[in-house]
Amino acid sequence: MMTALTWFITGCSSGFGEILVRQLRAAGDNVIATGRNADTRLSHLKDTGAAILDLDVTAPVAEIQAKIGEAWEIYPGGIDVVVNNAGFIVSGAIEELTQEDMDSSFKVNFHGPLNITRAILPRFRAKNKGTLLYVGSQAAWHADPSAGSYCAAKFALSGAVECLAKELAIFSPGVKVLMVDPGYFRTKVFSNISHVEPRNPDYAQFNAGVRQFEASLVGKEPGDADKAVTRMIELVKGTGMAAGRQIPLRVPLGSDGWERVKTKCEETIKICEDWEEVAKSTDYIAIDEAVN
Repeated sequence: MMTALTWFITGCSSGFGEILVRQLRAAGDNVIATGRNADTRLSHLKDTGAAILDLDVTAPVAEIQAKIGEAWEIYPGGIDVVVNNAGFIVSGAIEELTQEDMDSSFKVNFHGPLNITRAILPRFRAKNKGTLLYVGSQAAWHADPSAGSYCAAKFALSGAVECLAKELAIFSPGVKVLMVDPGYFRTKVFSNISHVEPRNPDYAQFNAGVRQFEASLVGKEPGDADKAVTRMIELVKGTGMAAGRQIPLRVPLGSDGWERVKTKCEETIKICEDWEEVAKSTDYIAIDEAVN
């Protein structure tokens, strides 16, 4: 029987976050469920026995550090797993997105996870143990029209997380870093998209089409969120479908997400093959090497 782990999870009001809380509590693990306005927005999780903590991932760094310190003391031994799950989608064409619109996306999807990471890392590194799980997205691999702010933030997060994984391999190899990249799953994500104000009439028809497409996805997403959460837990614990396997830094979830990641990788390899001569033609060659 595995020892119970203590999980700290952001964005628990619905979707993956809520399901993680319920599955983990059913398995006997300790859970610190966090979210904005937790008394009301997380009240439906109180009967699970999870600890409820109010946390806005866009809060000032000092406040996040204080919240991590508070969370660390809730269960003996501190925290074993941090799940950076909170997410936010701003929809709009790049030309209509303002810097403020982009900033709102980055505060939640990029700076929030990294501020939480920096707050927890000294504690994880002190014991050279712990797991950081980031809920990325297939949007971190390819672009979707109108999803520029979300794709940009997820691309940025994946880059930072890959750097972090390499740094921790040097300084604290016992701290594990994982990232899952889900496709479209049946959560409330497509019902909670924030749309920018119409600023350019040239995009009116485009924006109407985007909203229609988003609405058409609700309830018809190909992914089963409960199954995705089960896979996430297995990746952290090395059980189930992850048992006995070398787990990579990033794992796609959902057939649609897997297909997009695979296609992007194949297209990139094709570009590298087709343009190899051009790429290598720009290398510096010393004069004596050129003569020989």
